[in-house]
Amino acid sequence: MVQDGYRGGMKKYDFSLTSIGRAFILVFLPITAYSLGLVPSLLSFFYLLPFFSFSNPVNIIFFSFFLVAEFFLFMIFETLVPGLFLKIFRIRCEEGMFDVSIKDKTFFKLGLHNLLYRPPLKLIEQFKLFPLRRLIHRLAGLKIDNSSILPGTELFYDPYVIEIGKNNLFGGYVKITGHMIEERMRIKKVKIGDNCVIGAETYIMAGVVIEDNVTIGIRSVVTKDQVLKKGKTYVGAPAREIK
Repeated sequence: MVQDGYRGGMKKYDFSLTSIGRAFILVFLPITAYSLGLVPSLLSFFYLLPFFSFSNPVNIIFFSFFLVAEFFLFMIFETLVPGLFLKIFRIRCEEGMFDVSIKDKTFFKLGLHNLLYRPPLKLIEQFKLFPLRRLIHRLAGLKIDNSSILPGTELFYDPYVIEIGKNNLFGGYVKITGHMIEERMRIKKVKIGDNCVIGAETYIMAGVVIEDNVTIGIRSVVTKDQVLKKGKTYVGAPAREIK
């Protein structure tokens, strides 16, 4: 039954089988993914540990290098396995209008996607593992040309509805979202053309189209459904053309 919830949407949750089942999946699937991601580093650790003699100072030095290598192995698989879960189980959302409720399939998938996608990004952010970061973006659904440069601190909330063309340069801490919640949740594609420069800390909202050769100044806010015209420069919040 549909009840009044957030500004007229469905009730957030109830004790129906649908709500209980999806709540279970939101807990079980991420735990499973991160547990499987831990297996390779645990296996290698316990396999190689007997080869170290801690009575020998040289071995202690080698052991410190071994621990660092184990940590990087941990980061790789804790990024790769959740990304593969996103890819294999096709956990992504389509464009459209949806209710803000666990009973809405798309809203549920949005939450599950975030639980598998966002933690690995935070894990590898400090170490700037660019190839690994780009890999999980793509496993999560991002379409981006190899020639576009990302700083390693970018945040794409909904990569499955984001398309990025050729030879683009992103400043640090750029945020792009493909969804907004007003009366209901709205998901709409964000498209960035070729040869664009996106200033640091710029925020780009759902439905935005950035045509080729556009420059956006730092800390600008590109509002929902805004179209930035080819070859122009935009700054401010909201972003406005400099003439």
